[in-house]
Amino acid sequence: MRARSRSSKSGRRISRVNEVPDYIDLEAAKTAPGLRLLTVAGVPSPWGEALKGICRVKQIPHKIARIVPGTANEELMRWTAQTSLPVAIYNDERPRSTWIEQLYLAERLSPQPALVPESINDRIEMFGESNELCGENGLGWLRRLMLLDISLARGDQTGTAKALGAKYGYSKLAAESAPAKTAAILRNLSARLAKQKPRGSRFLIGEQLSALDLYWATFAALVDPLPREVCPMPRGLHALYGEIGPVVKAALDPALIAHRDFIYREYLTLPLEL
Repeated sequence: MRARSRSSKSGRRISRVNEVPDYIDLEAAKTAPGLRLLTVAGVPSPWGEALKGICRVKQIPHKIARIVPGTANEELMRWTAQTSLPVAIYNDERPRSTWIEQLYLAERLSPQPALVPESINDRIEMFGESNELCGENGLGWLRRLMLLDISLARGDQTGTAKALGAKYGYSKLAAESAPAKTAAILRNLSARLAKQKPRGSRFLIGEQLSALDLYWATFAALVDPLPREVCPMPRGLHALYGEIGPVVKAALDPALIAHRDFIYREYLTLPLEL
């Protein structure tokens, strides 16, 4: 266990302890009790890192099965009726493979600290903003299109590239429009952060940590990857994640990166365990 602390709504630091999760294989995950997370091995998938971060903040005991991309598709399909990661499974309940289902599962298993705002207006804003990061045609989706475009232009004709292209609806037109859409999402998030500052809030929604802060912290890897000493991903992939182009670069407010660093420092853990 590693002792950590975080700031409360009032700014006081609260001591907490992060349990290091148990790592098990896929077969063991099928019969294990409690919460199991199926995650991508070796890369900082923002959806997976967000789910792990939510469980850490809420101190939900869980086991993790790390799966090498493309190696367990048939087993995943039989068990979860789809092949995307991450997946969250609690006891004998249905597998949850979308970010919003996973968040609501975590809220039920550990209501405090709440990561979904109580205020209906804040809640509507949080889910809307989170969808712009996590959802279809959100930042994660758009950056996948951009990364695929770079890889394909360099001659990548692997089965993985083709499968990802089909999954994310890759076309040259979609990839060419992705930078402007990504930049718009970043500018919107930057404006939200700037509006919060005069209110005395260090968070993107309301006056306390919400899931949106965690989603931004983890999805920021796609536009400004963490240093390899704290994010041990392959060197080539790390360099690829940093290729954001001039349009996205111009929209990436340093204040957003500072917010990412604040969330990792106060609420999450480094180095990442991939």
